[in-house]
Amino acid sequence: MTSIVADIGGTNARFAIAKPIAEGYQLEGLKVVDCKRFEGFDAALQHWLDSLDQPRPEKVCIAAAGPLEKTPSGKRVYMTNLGWSIDATALAEEFQFPHLELINDFAALAQSLPRLSSSDYTVLRDVPRPQGAPMVVLGPGTGLGVAGLAEADGRYHVLAGEGGHANLTVSTERELQLLQILMKSRCPVFNEWVLSGSGLVNLYRAVCELNGRTPEALTPPDVSARGLDNTDPMCRETLLDFLNFLGSAAGDAALYMGARGGVFLGGGILPRIAELLPESEFEQRFLNKGRVAPWLEAVPVYALNAGYQALIGAAVQLEG
Repeated sequence: MTSIVADIGGTNARFAIAKPIAEGYQLEGLKVVDCKRFEGFDAALQHWLDSLDQPRPEKVCIAAAGPLEKTPSGKRVYMTNLGWSIDATALAEEFQFPHLELINDFAALAQSLPRLSSSDYTVLRDVPRPQGAPMVVLGPGTGLGVAGLAEADGRYHVLAGEGGHANLTVSTERELQLLQILMKSRCPVFNEWVLSGSGLVNLYRAVCELNGRTPEALTPPDVSARGLDNTDPMCRETLLDFLNFLGSAAGDAALYMGARGGVFLGGGILPRIAELLPESEFEQRFLNKGRVAPWLEAVPVYALNAGYQALIGAAVQLEG
């Protein structure tokens, strides 16, 4: 079944037509647009539809970054990091779509996990994956998304959540000091305040204060670039602290979901800084859970390669 699929994040909107093939889905008419160019989702969607050079499918699934709300007339997502409100019923009427579904973006990403091939991810912890065991995906981007996937009665079921707003975990004296600095501007400090694009800048400023340095007015790409090429020690420390905090959050997510089937790390930030994982203490933070550390040692961990997995998950949503 050919369908329209969309993945709307806090920074970019991705649109495509998903065409079923033997291996899964082929994405055609793929386009990525900057959300800030448009006043609302309907304008971004119309922009993409105007560019299509093929018939418009009737079935649509939109995956959006925000909690899904049920309304008297259907479903709605308010995108917390963008300010857009997407109402499924109103959108279907406006564009005359006979069938339109609205889901959370990380719910879509979770649904893609059973369809992934080895080219879609890098193995970080290579241990056997039990067949049918729960999985979890989390990823820092504009925000921090978290979702689980469990199998029951021969079908996969998504466990969508808002783990980005759970409180940040600290494991060392240094992290406690960073937390105390971060609490000057946000209390409590939740995961997304550090594990996101803007969070990377928040963490950089805290690292500078911890070292008695004056922070520069850097953007998230600035922090990443300076840290990766090692031209700025404060940025380098920030990236390593970021990966350490991510390791703790990933271990927490595995425990919450019982994810013996694997922890998948997505989002737009990790693929750009993944080369620093061996230098960080990500592995130690992931396992540093006291008596349940042996349980976590049996959990595989994967880093999703940059791609369009959420669009595949949106297509999967329409299979039911």
